[in-house]
Amino acid sequence: MAVIIDESCITCDACLQNCPVNAIVDDMSNPTGESRYYVHQEKCIECVGVFENPQCAAICPSIGCITWDMPFTKEFEEHFLNEEVYKPESPSFREKKYRKDISLSMRGIKKEVQEEPKCG
Repeated sequence: MAVIIDESCITCDACLQNCPVNAIVDDMSNPTGESRYYVHQEKCIECVGVFENPQCAAICPSIGCITWDMPFTKEFEEHFLNEEVYKPESPSFREKKYRKDISLSMRGIKKEVQEEPKCG
């Protein structure tokens, strides 16, 4: 997976409508049982080969709600088997595309995909 929708999600439906691979489900279908939208890590492709940037973050009105996650690859399998954050899925079976221009230091829970524009 590439992105996470955090607890500041206002369930506006914008990201769900704009995901080109239908990786996002609404709060009623969140497999963790939380009242926020959820990105299925095994489906998310970070819009690689489709758009320049992840469309969920580009359309989200809640700046900082959508954050980068680690690539959904075997290297980070243990990360994705964390049942508190994810519905357990293993990247060992099918790794997903990810944006290689985003360094690992920019990835991880709470690393913003979209930043608030700087005024000045």
